[in-house]
Amino acid sequence: MPHEESDEIRLNDNQRRHYEILFSRLEQSLEQIERAIRGEPSNAQLTHTVDDLPARFVADAQPLLTGIRAEMLAIASSLGLRPREISRRRTIQALISSEMNGVKDGLAGRLRGYGDVDASVARHLDPQLHRLHASLAELGQLLRP
Repeated sequence: MPHEESDEIRLNDNQRRHYEILFSRLEQSLEQIERAIRGEPSNAQLTHTVDDLPARFVADAQPLLTGIRAEMLAIASSLGLRPREISRRRTIQALISSEMNGVKDGLAGRLRGYGDVDASVARHLDPQLHRLHASLAELGQLLRP
């Protein structure tokens, strides 16, 4: 008996999760692009967004973004993908942990790869970074039950 070809796409659980994550990330990126096009304000003090989008991109991107989103949702529907569940607690914990590592990397003892480190860094900046690290750790503790 010959094998019949079907239009159905069969995925195992790992493959299904891969596509759920892939499309979830794509959806988040599309939202971020749309916010950037709209020029939504930010509360960031240490980052300045430069308004350098080409006028053509601002004028013509939205229909393409809408089409990409529709195509992505059609694929996700055809595969029977479930919405990805993201824990706000775990997301925040991961962000805090990442930033704590970044602050540690700013300590004088870890700057050697950037050249000679003046003693003033350890004497004056390290204590401030230790306080910042401790505050981030305290923030992370608030997430614990």
